[in-house]
Amino acid sequence: MTYGYSPLQGYVAGESKSLENKDLTESGQDTGDDHFAHSSGKTCQSCGRAIAASQPARRRGETDWVHDVCPVAG
Repeated sequence: MTYGYSPLQGYVAGESKSLENKDLTESGQDTGDDHFAHSSGKTCQSCGRAIAASQPARRRGETDWVHDVCPVAG
């Protein structure tokens, strides 16, 4: 029994080989620049509290922000 490579397997192997030594870092972006930087001071649409700069958050829709995990009320 012989095992041959399908065209898709050959393509994937070729792409993997071409990417193995590429620099995939985000060039032109400071290490502090990310989507969290723009959520500070926004209101979480899930819990209604302000999002602090130290709290991970994400966009929901075009303009709304939510905490990744809303803080526990206490």
